[in-house]
Amino acid sequence: MRIISLTKILVVTLTFVLAASTTWSVPAAAKAVKHAMKLPPGACAVEKKAMNSGTICSYQCNAQTNWCAQQICGNGTLVPVLPCFGPFCTPKCAG
Repeated sequence: MRIISLTKILVVTLTFVLAASTTWSVPAAAKAVKHAMKLPPGACAVEKKAMNSGTICSYQCNAQTNWCAQQICGNGTLVPVLPCFGPFCTPKCAG
């Protein structure tokens, strides 16, 4: 009878320790990912790439109509600007 209760205590303790260790490791992993990509001041992140402040790029391009939307990076924020047509567009933001 004592062996069964000691086993139960051991199982509960191990479950708690394993659950606590996984919970504590998640913030550490998030910090590691955050520090992996350090952006310059005022830059924007576009699909894991840094885009300097003041840079304009095209996105959401439609292959059928040849129209794209454009956005500009301003102080770390991507702001939509005028649409463009085919050869008059800026380079694509990513991809």
